[in-house]
Amino acid sequence: MAAEHDFNWPSGNREADAAMAATLDILKALVLRNNFGNICARAGWTIEMVFHEGDSLAVRERAWKVIDLFIETVGAEKLAIWWGMAPVAMASEKGSARMEKHKPSTLNNPKGFAMMFDLASGSPKPPDDWVENAQEFRLYCRIKNNEGIWLHDRHTTPGIGPSMSFIRMAFPAWWILDQPPEHNVGRLTTQMVELMQPFWAIAGWGVMPAVEERNIDPDGKGQQVLYPYLQRFPGLNALGSLALMSHDFNNAMYSINWLSFVSDALLTKLGGREAVRKQVEASQYLSAGDVGNCLGIRAGDFPGLGDMDQGLTLPAFGEAARLLKPLRARSRLNNFIGPPPSGSNDEHAWQLACDAYMSRFDGF
Repeated sequence: MAAEHDFNWPSGNREADAAMAATLDILKALVLRNNFGNICARAGWTIEMVFHEGDSLAVRERAWKVIDLFIETVGAEKLAIWWGMAPVAMASEKGSARMEKHKPSTLNNPKGFAMMFDLASGSPKPPDDWVENAQEFRLYCRIKNNEGIWLHDRHTTPGIGPSMSFIRMAFPAWWILDQPPEHNVGRLTTQMVELMQPFWAIAGWGVMPAVEERNIDPDGKGQQVLYPYLQRFPGLNALGSLALMSHDFNNAMYSINWLSFVSDALLTKLGGREAVRKQVEASQYLSAGDVGNCLGIRAGDFPGLGDMDQGLTLPAFGEAARLLKPLRARSRLNNFIGPPPSGSNDEHAWQLACDAYMSRFDGF
């Protein structure tokens, strides 16, 4: 299946290849441990897709197509599944039985079943090691049932609207250059976005958390370990799953990444797809292409990481950020952000740091 537009970066260009190699060396080295000795974060290629109507059969069918493509691409033999019980190898008898049970249960009665589980690479034995340490591949799916999606709107804050659903995934840096053309991560990303038809999606370099994301928190100082790298490398996206659960995203999106996919429903705030396409065509750095229900916007020819220590900003990211700023959530607490020394124990400092992080590209 080919998307209408594959967002790949140049190959065979000596300068681009050298930049890619240097970027991948940095990403491969970013394996961070918290004060408990657990790998609280890795760096790699990340995809975040956020969508409405997770209680509908059509949306769940699309989500399973994305999950199946992830499993096919990575290989079931590399993955473990965690859903409701201790994690098990996906290719094992228990793992196969769980998938065979879970998939039809979420499709035959989508309003009655939540669809939440993790897939990640690595050995699930012992379970605590697998859960507490960031693995090299990961997919996290969170789609609630009907009552969960509308809980706050019906009982807590009327008018807040539905809770959003999301699928997020991550691939390690070393894997990217070893892939055949059909599995180039730019092409793979557009395939997944076309399959899912999200409200919005972002993809590029980012932080890959552990399955149990609580190891990025003030107790283990994971936030503070990560924070200096986020300050140095602005192209490194860090977004906690707790943030993605926010109702803010049922009418807005998060900060951009190298690839930003914006649905027609959201583009109406900017005058529609064609109006935004014209702005992209008039820009210095941006390019755009149709990807299903979304307009995909690429911030430059190469997925830059930037390096503030070297004075290397990301002007293409700045241009994309300013273009899509009217669609951005105004303020969003993010459990992956926390400046030393206090981390998120100081909520005011936490809020300021989160706001600064969301708007970090605006001045480039």
